[in-house]
Amino acid sequence: MPTKPTPLVVPTTGRREAIIAIVLGLVVLAFIFYGVMHMAAPVQGNKLTGVVLEKSFTPQKEQQVSFNGRKIEGTKEVDGEYILKVRVESQNRVYEVPVEKPLYESKQVGDSITFLRPPSEQH
Repeated sequence: MPTKPTPLVVPTTGRREAIIAIVLGLVVLAFIFYGVMHMAAPVQGNKLTGVVLEKSFTPQKEQQVSFNGRKIEGTKEVDGEYILKVRVESQNRVYEVPVEKPLYESKQVGDSITFLRPPSEQH
């Protein structure tokens, strides 16, 4: 008959090891907390504010379909492309800003608008 293996006895953890483990755990938790809070902060410097110079609408009736994985979430009818030409004095430049219809209708030439810098220029 085979003999049973003897159980492995682990020595108890001392007070010193327990304190070191708790301190290291708190340090790791503090780094994680710092990282989450730092990532949640809004990005500064990517918002521009300027004055609307011109409004343009290009009729391109289309139907946009939104997907979630392999499932269709919904469809949306779009009349066309709504663009505001905005002059930003600090950049000494005119931007073409695509907007949704409600914002396009609410803004007039001469109004101020804040928008995100184009992705190709973000830092």
